[in-house]
Amino acid sequence: MSATKSISIVGGGVVGLTLLTRLSRLLPSHTIHLLDGSPKSPPPLSPTDTSTIPTIRTYALNDASVDTLMKCGLDVDSVDNLRKGEYKSMQVWDSKTPSYLKFDASLLSSPKLGLIIEDDYITSSLETLASTLPNAHIIKGAHVKTVTNNSVTYSTSSSTSPQTLNSELIVGADGVNSTVRNSLNLGITKIGYGRTAVISTVKVEGEVTGKTAWQRFFPGGPLALLPLWGGYYSIVWSTTPTHAKALASADPDAFLSTLNTCISSGPTPIKFSSGSSLPPPLKAVKNFADDLVGTLVNGISLVNMNEKFGDSKRFETPPKITELISPRFKIPLNLQHVDSYTQGSVVLVGDAAHSVHPMAGQGLNLGIADVECLLKCIQSSTSTGGPVNDEYTLERYSKERRREVMKIMGGIHALHHVFKEENDLIVTGRALGMSLINMSENAKKVLARAAMGEN
Repeated sequence: MSATKSISIVGGGVVGLTLLTRLSRLLPSHTIHLLDGSPKSPPPLSPTDTSTIPTIRTYALNDASVDTLMKCGLDVDSVDNLRKGEYKSMQVWDSKTPSYLKFDASLLSSPKLGLIIEDDYITSSLETLASTLPNAHIIKGAHVKTVTNNSVTYSTSSSTSPQTLNSELIVGADGVNSTVRNSLNLGITKIGYGRTAVISTVKVEGEVTGKTAWQRFFPGGPLALLPLWGGYYSIVWSTTPTHAKALASADPDAFLSTLNTCISSGPTPIKFSSGSSLPPPLKAVKNFADDLVGTLVNGISLVNMNEKFGDSKRFETPPKITELISPRFKIPLNLQHVDSYTQGSVVLVGDAAHSVHPMAGQGLNLGIADVECLLKCIQSSTSTGGPVNDEYTLERYSKERRREVMKIMGGIHALHHVFKEENDLIVTGRALGMSLINMSENAKKVLARAAMGEN
């Protein structure tokens, strides 16, 4: 097929489908192909049908991502969408200290911080929307063999004979094990966290009126309880591989008991190491200092818990988990970041370019932000008569997104290391930091803006 006015997207996930629908509208004279390795589409999910349980794969979407999906024609935040999970506040606390942090959307006069949406709902809806666009073409069951600067060779489930698409621009949106990236031998930084995420869907007791996302940090990693709809919640527990294996294989009742014990326990008085190996005089000094610091940290936390400060600061106990709804899955956690998001006429978006720890729920948001930035750069070229694969345009995209992703990636990486540490000084520092931030409206506004995807 001729490369004239043709673009190929490899990867049929949310990021690839979002780019397909947005590009097809931006460039109506171009033919946009999307090669999807999945042989069939996910079953359609009606936003008004709550008769089926939530699917296990879900995403946290900030306002910026919701806006992008709206531009695709998908209103995930519609009042008619009964399958959306909405969270208005976030509560984060430490398993080793009495400190916690709570902030909500009211700080910015907003109705919510974000949404939790099922993958199958987004992908099936985007595929339906793409089918109405005359220049958008989805090739299902496409197994990509090779990628060059201007062509993609693939076979399909129905035909093993190789087929080639020649394109002005090729976009790799094919995930962490990207064939596009590997075909071009792009340099990449990989850091293993030594952690595994256990994910599942659960149901909680009674009617849930609050809309809070909960996250408790343990030395092994955070345990998150994220609201879906109808009393369903998504569990994401990042922990050591050994602990993850035990959690995934535990009897369901034992798993629920462990979950409830860990998520329902409130702030804990700070404890310091014994210092038993120190000489008696130094041990006495250490004990005095520990008592003094412990009193300070515990006292600040008690101030935060005081009811006179209202619900915006007061610690809330999460709802009791009563039922395990789905199987449990394990996902190894790694940081990956390519040295450049572009090479020639090939660009990368989403997890093909970067993957981060799930603790901040930013994975898909970063990928959708890639799409918006790439569209902006392409439009700046085509609006002045330039090509979609203009070298300067693609380099600009790469530099802008690498810079933004590295900021978030650095923050997440730092949080991972700070909360896994059990050193007395670091534990004390993070306890004081969380408590003081919780007392500052301005500091919490910054966090709320970050959660909502605002700059």
